[in-house]
Amino acid sequence: MSDETYDKLDTNFRKFKEKMVPKNSPSEDKEESEKHMEELCSKIKVGDRCEVEPGAKRGTVKFVGRAEALGRGFWVGVQYDEPLGKHDGMVKGIRFFECPQGHGAIVRPEKVKVGDFPERDPFEDEDDDEI
Repeated sequence: MSDETYDKLDTNFRKFKEKMVPKNSPSEDKEESEKHMEELCSKIKVGDRCEVEPGAKRGTVKFVGRAEALGRGFWVGVQYDEPLGKHDGMVKGIRFFECPQGHGAIVRPEKVKVGDFPERDPFEDEDDDEI
Protein backbone atom coordinates (compact mmCIF):
# COMPACT_ATOMS: atom_id res chain seq x y z
CA MET A 1 0.00 0.00 0.00
CA SER A 2 1.41 3.41 -0.89
CA ASP A 3 1.93 6.17 1.66
CA GLU A 4 -0.68 8.26 -0.10
CA THR A 5 -3.31 5.52 0.19
CA TYR A 6 -2.42 4.97 3.84
CA ASP A 7 -2.75 8.72 4.59
CA LYS A 8 -6.15 8.81 2.91
CA LEU A 9 -7.38 5.79 4.92
CA ASP A 10 -6.01 7.29 8.14
CA THR A 11 -7.77 10.61 7.48
CA ASN A 12 -11.07 8.89 6.69
CA PHE A 13 -10.80 6.79 9.85
CA ARG A 14 -10.09 9.87 11.96
CA LYS A 15 -13.17 11.65 10.54
CA PHE A 16 -15.29 8.56 11.21
CA LYS A 17 -13.98 8.29 14.77
CA GLU A 18 -14.70 11.97 15.45
CA LYS A 19 -18.32 11.45 14.38
CA MET A 20 -18.74 8.37 16.53
CA VAL A 21 -17.07 9.59 19.73
CA PRO A 22 -19.38 11.69 21.96
CA LYS A 23 -18.53 15.37 22.19
CA ASN A 24 -18.80 15.51 26.00
CA SER A 25 -15.60 15.50 27.98
CA PRO A 26 -15.26 12.93 30.78
CA SER A 27 -15.85 15.64 33.40
CA GLU A 28 -19.10 16.70 31.66
CA ASP A 29 -20.22 13.05 31.61
CA LYS A 30 -19.53 12.74 35.36
CA GLU A 31 -21.51 15.92 36.08
CA GLU A 32 -24.39 14.65 33.94
CA SER A 33 -24.32 11.32 35.77
CA GLU A 34 -24.21 13.06 39.18
CA LYS A 35 -27.22 15.21 38.27
CA HIS A 36 -29.12 12.15 37.06
CA MET A 37 -28.35 10.22 40.27
CA GLU A 38 -29.28 13.22 42.42
CA GLU A 39 -32.59 13.54 40.56
CA LEU A 40 -33.35 9.84 41.08
CA CYS A 41 -32.47 10.13 44.80
CA SER A 42 -34.82 13.10 45.21
CA LYS A 43 -37.69 10.65 44.62
CA ILE A 44 -36.41 8.08 47.14
CA LYS A 45 -36.98 8.65 50.87
CA VAL A 46 -35.85 6.74 53.95
CA GLY A 47 -38.73 4.48 54.97
CA ASP A 48 -40.02 3.95 51.40
CA ARG A 49 -40.83 0.41 50.33
CA CYS A 50 -38.80 -0.59 47.30
CA GLU A 51 -37.79 -3.27 44.87
CA VAL A 52 -34.15 -3.65 43.80
CA GLU A 53 -33.08 -5.02 40.43
CA PRO A 54 -31.79 -7.42 39.37
CA GLY A 55 -33.79 -10.05 41.17
CA ALA A 56 -36.86 -8.06 42.27
CA LYS A 57 -35.58 -8.07 45.87
CA ARG A 58 -37.98 -6.22 48.16
CA GLY A 59 -37.16 -4.15 51.18
CA THR A 60 -37.18 -0.78 52.90
CA VAL A 61 -34.99 2.22 52.11
CA LYS A 62 -32.70 2.95 55.06
CA PHE A 63 -30.17 5.40 53.58
CA VAL A 64 -30.09 7.86 50.67
CA GLY A 65 -27.12 10.06 49.89
CA ARG A 66 -23.45 10.30 49.08
CA ALA A 67 -21.06 7.67 50.35
CA GLU A 68 -17.62 8.71 49.11
CA ALA A 69 -16.04 5.66 50.75
CA LEU A 70 -17.97 3.54 48.25
CA GLY A 71 -17.34 5.71 45.22
CA ARG A 72 -18.46 8.97 43.67
CA GLY A 73 -22.08 9.86 43.44
CA PHE A 74 -25.21 8.84 45.26
CA TRP A 75 -26.15 5.57 46.91
CA VAL A 76 -29.26 3.96 48.40
CA GLY A 77 -29.11 1.67 51.43
CA VAL A 78 -31.77 -1.03 51.56
CA GLN A 79 -32.82 -3.48 54.25
CA TYR A 80 -34.14 -6.50 52.38
CA ASP A 81 -37.13 -8.40 53.75
CA GLU A 82 -35.17 -11.64 53.43
CA PRO A 83 -31.46 -12.37 54.00
CA LEU A 84 -30.45 -11.51 50.42
CA GLY A 85 -27.97 -8.77 51.32
CA LYS A 86 -24.28 -8.69 52.09
CA HIS A 87 -24.08 -6.88 55.43
CA ASP A 88 -25.90 -5.25 58.37
CA GLY A 89 -25.64 -1.65 57.14
CA MET A 90 -21.92 -1.29 57.87
CA VAL A 91 -19.64 -1.13 54.85
CA LYS A 92 -15.88 -0.55 54.90
CA GLY A 93 -16.06 0.22 58.61
CA ILE A 94 -18.72 2.93 58.16
CA ARG A 95 -22.22 2.50 59.59
CA PHE A 96 -24.75 3.77 57.02
CA PHE A 97 -27.81 2.19 58.67
CA GLU A 98 -28.73 -0.70 60.95
CA CYS A 99 -30.44 -3.95 59.99
CA PRO A 100 -30.10 -7.67 60.67
CA GLN A 101 -26.90 -9.27 59.36
CA GLY A 102 -27.26 -10.39 55.74
CA HIS A 103 -30.25 -8.14 55.03
CA GLY A 104 -28.36 -4.98 53.99
CA ALA A 105 -27.30 -3.69 50.61
CA ILE A 106 -26.11 -0.38 49.22
CA VAL A 107 -26.86 0.11 45.54
CA ARG A 108 -26.97 2.84 42.92
CA PRO A 109 -30.29 4.71 42.73
CA GLU A 110 -31.10 3.51 39.20
CA LYS A 111 -31.45 -0.03 40.59
CA VAL A 112 -34.13 1.03 43.10
CA LYS A 113 -37.83 1.39 42.32
CA VAL A 114 -40.01 2.77 45.12
CA GLY A 115 -43.69 1.98 45.39
CA ASP A 116 -46.23 -0.29 47.00
CA PHE A 117 -44.12 -3.43 47.37
CA PRO A 118 -45.53 -5.47 50.29
CA GLU A 119 -43.48 -8.23 51.82
CA ARG A 120 -43.90 -11.45 49.88
CA ASP A 121 -45.81 -14.27 51.50
CA PRO A 122 -43.37 -17.20 51.67
CA PHE A 123 -46.28 -19.61 51.12
CA GLU A 124 -47.95 -17.86 48.16
CA ASP A 125 -46.38 -20.18 45.56
CA GLU A 126 -47.48 -23.38 47.27
CA ASP A 127 -50.16 -25.45 45.61
CA ASP A 128 -53.50 -25.12 47.46
CA ASP A 129 -54.29 -28.79 46.77
CA GLU A 130 -51.48 -30.00 49.01
CA ILE A 131 -51.89 -30.23 52.77
